[in-house]
Amino acid sequence: MRFAVLILLAINTLFTSLAVHAGSNAQQVFGLSEYVYIEELGVRYKAKIDTGAESASINAINAKVEKGHGKKDDLVHFDLVLPDDTLKSVSLPLSKHIRIKRRAADYGEDEKDYSRRPVLELTLCVGGQSHKVEVNLADRRQFSKPMLVGSDPLTAFGALVDPSKKYLQNKSLCPIKADSEEHDE
Repeated sequence: MRFAVLILLAINTLFTSLAVHAGSNAQQVFGLSEYVYIEELGVRYKAKIDTGAESASINAINAKVEKGHGKKDDLVHFDLVLPDDTLKSVSLPLSKHIRIKRRAADYGEDEKDYSRRPVLELTLCVGGQSHKVEVNLADRRQFSKPMLVGSDPLTAFGALVDPSKKYLQNKSLCPIKADSEEHDE
């Protein structure tokens, strides 16, 4: 009888240990759309989750780079398109520029097949998890979502994507800071 109890205790301990270990490696599951809060901008956007894209983009227009004394001193001045379609003038440090391949229908024979975009390092919060990632500035006014989150940020979040679902992450776990302008979509 004692032997049977010891065996049951050992099995219970083993399964409890396995469950705890599995829970510690659990990945977040994102839907095809998620709410993303950008800490530096104090804005929450509805974002398209796109594993076919590499980077993240936010809806911004009129981007101009101001050269600083050193390469790391460059600033980007731009108008952030807020969820209510108003504009907010913003200036932030430039991280780098990237080239984004354009669709053939978006350019003529004499134009380049890529667009050059400024990149910022911004802190994104989804479902209570925050990560600093590279985000490029793009005019997304003609798209259904003002923000796109690609595979690089998804990797930073350790996220899996369930294409049959939307808004799986709780947006209230990334509260809008009290000192931010409240812009929430």
